Amino acid sequence: MGLFGPSFADVWQSGTESQGTIVGIKVRQKSEDESTYILEDYAVEVGGELVGIRQKLHPNTEVRLGMPVTVARKGKDAVIKWGQASSTFWKQIKAPAPGIDDTESLGVMTRRLGQPATIEILSIGTRAGMFGLTTVNELQVRVTPATGAPYDTAISKVQPAFYAAHLFAVGKVLPGFVGSGKPRIDWQSAALADPGLGVASPFAAAAGPEGSTAAMARAAGAPQSANNVSTETSDDVDAATAAGLIPAQLNFGFIDKLGGKITEKIMGAQAGLTGANIEAGSADDDPVSWEKFLEVSAAIKKAGYGSPAEMDAVASMLGVVPGTWADANARWMGRIMKDWKLGAAYGQAIS
Repeated sequence: MGLFGPSFADVWQSGTESQGTIVGIKVRQKSEDESTYILEDYAVEVGGELVGIRQKLHPNTEVRLGMPVTVARKGKDAVIKWGQASSTFWKQIKAPAPGIDDTESLGVMTRRLGQPATIEILSIGTRAGMFGLTTVNELQVRVTPATGAPYDTAISKVQPAFYAAHLFAVGKVLPGFVGSGKPRIDWQSAALADPGLGVASPFAAAAGPEGSTAAMARAAGAPQSANNVSTETSDDVDAATAAGLIPAQLNFGFIDKLGGKITEKIMGAQAGLTGANIEAGSADDDPVSWEKFLEVSAAIKKAGYGSPAEMDAVASMLGVVPGTWADANARWMGRIMKDWKLGAAYGQAIS
């Protein structure tokens, strides 16, 4: 709350703690001042009372409907004391309804116009995108419509809803819809049917200071680079995917084709916000690769940006050396300002 009540830090550090259960999750997209971000609202049952809390939980891919959490309360304010503390978008709200209400994971028009189907995940792989500068995930699936014969197809750029990350696995048969476009998995209904309480997601961090992907790569013996699992060759990508190391929920729809020059206005704003380093040296020698820069930038936007420390924490979780993200961001923003193709790619990757 801040000005007229306890701050997030006050409630987190000195609020009275009680045990509660997440019984409702509501996810909404909000646009404001040319920015679009995702709001996550929770209904937490505490001693028979429903408490409404808007809060970014990290890592949210481990959040499950029905999971127990500690709630700290001070006056009318409350925070969920779970995972990494983050005050981004924190607010007391009217408790959402029990269950899951998520209009973002599946387009409303798909629900209205699409035909119900089941979608079985046969394999999870990757393919090159953005002229080979990055990779996007690609699922081979078997679609069984409510009416009609089953068929196999591929779906690219699939991002599971954070509360359904445990369902992003080969062999899962999930509800969905098929229409005029590609099949869509209904993550909301899937998680309601199988909340996955106590089940870790395929993206859970393994022990290690480098962050989740690098640590898992090391543990599984998959090919690695200085920053992350190597995706230099298709064999490396296949090996990393087979080991469950490709963090698909952080792909955020990476582009597979360039188009349109990012506007001067947006570029100027980005440069002002990041302190772009126009004198950045060769990209070949940068310890944070272009692919990694795009991945982290998209993840930071998805997380609602936050403080420099919070953004650095997101970068660290994705394999960037802790404490180095601000400088890495400045270097790449400097290169972007001098190369419109990089600017266009960056603009599309975080849009």
